[in-house]
Amino acid sequence: MDPLTNNRYIYQPAKSSLSYQASVQLLRDRGLEVVERWKDKAYPDSLARTLFLAEQCGWVVKPLEINITDYNEYYHRAEYQPRYPEYYTGNLPEKSLEHFLSLTLLGLREQDVFVDLASESSPLPEIVSRLYGCKCYSQDIMYPEGILGNQIGGDACAMPVMDGFFTRAALTCSLEHFEGRADCQLFVELSRVLVPGGKVCVVPFYLYHTSAVMTDPTYSTVNEVPFDSDARVIAIKGWNNRHGRFYSPNSFMERIAMPLADVFSFEYYLITNACDIHPANYVRFALVATRR
Repeated sequence: MDPLTNNRYIYQPAKSSLSYQASVQLLRDRGLEVVERWKDKAYPDSLARTLFLAEQCGWVVKPLEINITDYNEYYHRAEYQPRYPEYYTGNLPEKSLEHFLSLTLLGLREQDVFVDLASESSPLPEIVSRLYGCKCYSQDIMYPEGILGNQIGGDACAMPVMDGFFTRAALTCSLEHFEGRADCQLFVELSRVLVPGGKVCVVPFYLYHTSAVMTDPTYSTVNEVPFDSDARVIAIKGWNNRHGRFYSPNSFMERIAMPLADVFSFEYYLITNACDIHPANYVRFALVATRR
């Protein structure tokens, strides 16, 4: 839910009857800068520009080289294929790597209380419970509102849990879908529900040298999806998603890092060898925020 507009987020939205090109034109009629062809965010000159701007913001972006032996051991122990044969069958190397990176950066312990935010049908909470022995929850707006067992339904920006309920949280390919100011409100809520010293990991942390939002316009137009006023809108035909935000270093500072500087410390990571796991892997950056 966007807390500013109070419009209910539609998890599986309707698709416009208009063509892709007509939908693009509708976005342009709203005064948005729409780009239909876009160089990949990891294209070398784009990556260099992004890192330069991050340095200008005072970030220390730490290179993180995946230990492939450790990843393979995790993948084997998680038992993705025998236990979850239908889970992201076309993209399992990327999804399993996102999980591995999150768990590695969070440094999970048996005494932790972990939540997987915007979990959808992810097996991550079950994997964490089985491998680490800690208490785990899955949260998603598509679940019935309230707490039922280990499922927390409703708005992630207003979870029905007490202050300091969680010690660890993960957002795997999720934060980019929080529309309007909901990403900012989410971190305000995380400052409430995480204990001091608690951590949240965002992977992939979608970062680019300019503020941008990906969209399939045949979905975003009919659902009146809000876009950041300073963002370049990247129209992706056939993407089937309404909103995917890329922060610039400056926009992340303005939206989240600076307003919450007294509440969180932030660590930024550049993943250097994701494609050594699988050539189609696309994770490039990760973020860890620690509750002060």
